[in-house]
Amino acid sequence: MDEFCIEHPSNEVNNRKARLVPLLSENPKYNEICELFNQGWKHPEKQLPRIRAIYKIIFPESVVSPFLKYQSSLSSAPSFWSPFVQRTCTEALLFHGTNRACLLGENTKNTMLCKLSGCSLCTIIRQSFDVSKCGNKHQFSRFGTGIYTSSCSSKADDYTRNLNGHAKLRVLLLNRVALGKTYKLRRNATDLKQPPSGYNSVSGIPGLDLNYEESVVYNNDAIRPGYLLVYGDADIKEDHHKLVLKELVKKIFTTPLAA
Repeated sequence: MDEFCIEHPSNEVNNRKARLVPLLSENPKYNEICELFNQGWKHPEKQLPRIRAIYKIIFPESVVSPFLKYQSSLSSAPSFWSPFVQRTCTEALLFHGTNRACLLGENTKNTMLCKLSGCSLCTIIRQSFDVSKCGNKHQFSRFGTGIYTSSCSSKADDYTRNLNGHAKLRVLLLNRVALGKTYKLRRNATDLKQPPSGYNSVSGIPGLDLNYEESVVYNNDAIRPGYLLVYGDADIKEDHHKLVLKELVKKIFTTPLAA
């Protein structure tokens, strides 16, 4: 069973199922994600912020399965090398910024998804991405009607919007993207509704119309949110790592010992 399924045994939190599972800072995946975020922060005019918390996003198996099926159908590896491309050669971890109307992730008590109509973040976490929503927030779509991600975390940060005036931190989604065979473009192609024949995705290469890399998929099953990153330098009331450590200790002492 895929580790991002709610039903996976590792996703028990406080003896209940949750959609956001906090990663401990001691977890190797936590450090790997921090490295991707820091390495991808490329805008020289933007100061690198501090990561405050990382949550794994989990879904019912019925939501994860179409992604895995699509991923397994891809016979070609991505056409470019990147540290963001995973060992499977068909999955990359790429960033996406969007609107947050609630305070999800703002502190360790705000981990429940909201139902606000303007909260794209909670909608994506609840249902995953929907290519038909492309263009709802931004009139210009460089490579047409698709779902946009980037290895450049500082670029994804440009699209993050806090609609709640009480928000002090920012959030990004780090997504599992099945790129398959990628068609490289250096010029805008705003009329695209699918990748060119024989390809599974489009990658914008910096240099002419683009300053920083971005990747586009045109199939809803080619992407699933993987992690929620909370970052920024504002003070927060409760330290994330202390709380997840308390949760770990509680779980250890409530787990029956093997005979």
